[in-house]
Amino acid sequence: MKNPKRALIRWAGSKKKLIPILKRSVPESFERYIEPFCGSISLFLELPRSKAILSDINEELINFYNVVKVNPSYISSEIEKLESTKENYYEIRGLNPEELSRKDRAVRFFYLNRHCFNGVYRTNKMGRFNVPYGSKLSSVPSADEVMEFSRFIRGATFEASDFERIISKAERNDFIYLDPPYAGRNVKDRGEYGQVKFAEVDIERLHDALVEASEKGAKILLSYADIPVIREVFSTWEIETVSVGRSVSGFSKGRIKVNEVLIKNF
Repeated sequence: MKNPKRALIRWAGSKKKLIPILKRSVPESFERYIEPFCGSISLFLELPRSKAILSDINEELINFYNVVKVNPSYISSEIEKLESTKENYYEIRGLNPEELSRKDRAVRFFYLNRHCFNGVYRTNKMGRFNVPYGSKLSSVPSADEVMEFSRFIRGATFEASDFERIISKAERNDFIYLDPPYAGRNVKDRGEYGQVKFAEVDIERLHDALVEASEKGAKILLSYADIPVIREVFSTWEIETVSVGRSVSGFSKGRIKVNEVLIKNF
């Protein structure tokens, strides 16, 4: 089965531009793919189709994937009915997802993601999505793209869960890829990932969970910002520094080069 041409959604912190480097660090063989911070699942879509556990703390994201997996035609037909206008965007944003069916929540999520500013997922203190309408819109994936994506993910299990519980599922020869939200001492939290935050204390918790998975024989690859705390906590692991382009304040014309680290146990 061929890989999808692109991810269906845009996502803050997506590793799309780092994919060529990440692919060189993927083990030659593994039994199952596990991604506890799955986001747009960019790396998974570039690998040979496999059994997988794909997880994120964001319930709206996981609901979207579960609906696309079994009802791709509903998603594509409903999204085609919605006008790509600023007025329609705010009307759909104003809907309470808790009052919608699982399928319609997925359509709402998909529409907002494709039309909001920079593909950011941000909520207010009430847990309501509050990202403004985006002025530069990319094309919404076609019905064929949605169907192709659905076929590719059919063998994956999607779970809305804390990363620690997902990592604990790892077994010998599983491959775990992680790209957690940045939580360094000098990193500002702008709410890009919703209400649940990934804090610096979670880096220690992440390390402990990965040590246990490593002891069980799992292969682990972690990508992260090159900040002191990550080097301190993972000082005994193999660490590679890579340079990647990143936009400043979300605007592509203000791109700079920044360092990230790839941390692995194999």
